[in-house]
Amino acid sequence: MKSLNSKVNRGLAIAAGAAAAFCALTVSLSAQERSNLLVTVALQTECDQLAGSPFDEQRNGSFAPVDIANIDVKAVDACRTAYEATGNPRFAYQLGRALNNSEQADQAMTAYNVAAEANYPAAKVNFGMLMGRLGDEQQEFRLYTEAANGGNRLAAYNLGVAYRDGLGTQVDVTKALTWFEKAAAEGDDTAAFNIGAIYDEGTMLPADDQTAIAWYDLAAQRGNTDAMINLGLMYESGEGITADAQKAVDLYRKAAEKGDLFGAQKVMEFQELGMIPSQPKQDMNEGMNTLVLKQGDIETPAKNGRDI
Repeated sequence: MKSLNSKVNRGLAIAAGAAAAFCALTVSLSAQERSNLLVTVALQTECDQLAGSPFDEQRNGSFAPVDIANIDVKAVDACRTAYEATGNPRFAYQLGRALNNSEQADQAMTAYNVAAEANYPAAKVNFGMLMGRLGDEQQEFRLYTEAANGGNRLAAYNLGVAYRDGLGTQVDVTKALTWFEKAAAEGDDTAAFNIGAIYDEGTMLPADDQTAIAWYDLAAQRGNTDAMINLGLMYESGEGITADAQKAVDLYRKAAEKGDLFGAQKVMEFQELGMIPSQPKQDMNEGMNTLVLKQGDIETPAKNGRDI
């Protein structure tokens, strides 16, 4: 049996050989070729830095993810060059995100399709969303299914929406809950909210207030404003739980602080009723003026799928 040291030494020899080969390759390049190589590598890094998605499990984790609405226009050229130089579908997907944010939908669709054809799960989510907008729900459903089976969290959420609403498939509440629960288990707050809503509404399944409250509470803890509002309403009315006005208003206030107009209105109602101290009128008006809608392509998550 070979000793541990011999195995380690062999590994070092391989690494040293690879390094020598790389150095030889670099030396063999002309100054212009070396310059071009360095520029290409820099643009690959820039693409990852400017256009990595928070919902892409295969993104370059060395950089913080970027919401699609915040992608710098420079990402278009960086990602295009990075993809052309490497053929890596991650760069094609990130190029699609950059083009999408630059309102170049046709080119974005082409880039997403290239990455989807290379079996890149996150690209399948976005390409599926675009196909759905064009009216091809069957293709949308197929792409979500493939991406969800590939481990993409947002695809799992969107597949739950598809089964809940019958998008490209038959309505199936059991499968909808299965995929929502998978996404929720991986940290998706909107999936947790939608599970709560299914049990709360009682149209697809018998109403179950206790289960709804548990899922709303989880989603609210993760920062979901819709869950904060619905849970606040249940505390306010005593639906399935002991009525507690203070807990209700605390949830409304948290939602308002995150930009929810209904939450802000509920806080003011409680103040007008004298149930909680009133804030100075000027402060309250300033708070209302700063409330804005969320950014992004899809902002009605209880009803629609989401792209990333």
